[in-house]
Amino acid sequence: MQSAEVALWDQLKNQDWLDNLANKLSELRWLLPKLSFHDERFRDASSVLELGAGEGWASCVVKRLYPKLSVAASDISESAISGIGKWERIFECAVDTRFSCKSFAVPLPDNSVDLIFTFQAAHHFILQMDTLREVARLLRSGGTCMYLQEPSCRKYMHPLAKWRVNRKRPECPEDVLVLGEMRKAAMSLGFRLDVNYSTATVNRGVVEGVYYQLLSTFPALCQWLPCTADFIFTKA
Repeated sequence: MQSAEVALWDQLKNQDWLDNLANKLSELRWLLPKLSFHDERFRDASSVLELGAGEGWASCVVKRLYPKLSVAASDISESAISGIGKWERIFECAVDTRFSCKSFAVPLPDNSVDLIFTFQAAHHFILQMDTLREVARLLRSGGTCMYLQEPSCRKYMHPLAKWRVNRKRPECPEDVLVLGEMRKAAMSLGFRLDVNYSTATVNRGVVEGVYYQLLSTFPALCQWLPCTADFIFTKA
């Protein structure tokens, strides 16, 4: 899966820039409300790390909104993260550092980061427990890691949910985060885990829009049916 991810980014270097721009700006409709919701966390932090940043466009948004923050963008693909310059020009900012690394092998010191986030990326991390263990190493006491806009489900729904997401994008294998497994991992590492379900219908197709409208109307269903969610890990 990781090799497929790297290979895909190598191919995407030659994609139509306008298509990429349109795609990311549409996803901005999801990201901006989440940053606003967690505004206090970002304002209270001095250092932020994005894991699975791709080309780092979300890191650029964070840097634009919080220019005093020290923002680091990282991704497994060197081809991806090397493309951050064009996003810096678009958002008129400059992230403080960028580097290529695996999500569970970040070249930063222990207890050196206040806030870690991913945006639509954590379901690509193969070794979830290793990644969360690395997050625990990196975060300062009281620090937070936010997995934003992630596909989630109960264990009994996982095979179907995983089949669906890979049917939509077969060129790059993806996973779906299992709620019970994430809770167990968080507990074993001493994190407090809060799960916020995201039922926004913006930027979705017709069928997905109807489905998420149903979840929005009956929010209790989010705990039992596949649903986009934010996973908020807080270190003691």
